[in-house]
Amino acid sequence: MLIVEDGTGKPDSDSYVSLVDARALAAKYGYTLPTDDDKANVSIRNGTQYVDMNESCFGGVRKLLTQALAWPRVGAKTTFKAEISDDTIPEQLKIAVVAAAAEYGAGVDVRATDDGKAIASEEVTGAVAVSYFNNGKTGNTVVITKAIDALKTLMVACSNGFEFRVYR
Repeated sequence: MLIVEDGTGKPDSDSYVSLVDARALAAKYGYTLPTDDDKANVSIRNGTQYVDMNESCFGGVRKLLTQALAWPRVGAKTTFKAEISDDTIPEQLKIAVVAAAAEYGAGVDVRATDDGKAIASEEVTGAVAVSYFNNGKTGNTVVITKAIDALKTLMVACSNGFEFRVYR
């Protein structure tokens, strides 16, 4: 069973969205979650972790040092300068989690678990010659653009984990 963050800064939460709400969002946006509840819960947890990997791009700071997830946040604003209450879990987070969970649930290896090198050919005659596809990179790490797109209004300009805003 998922432990859903409700805006209080739970120390043991593992999701921003319940399974019931995730299924409703998936239906609304055309995403497919695993039909098995246990597998769907795992996908949602992984989707939550994927979203939280973008924490350095979110405005504000964590509400509590002891909270398990990146949200709720103090001092967070949307890209439109609207303040986000420190007891709120924005809907954009939930949508991003479901988008990422759909990818995990479909078996996509989002985070590369190998060195990223794919051998095109190998020759062993006297000396060893090895050539790689695409300069040795397979592109195994996947960016879930649907999730990132859902988060855009919560993100500030990011560079090396530092936050900065530019206003006119």
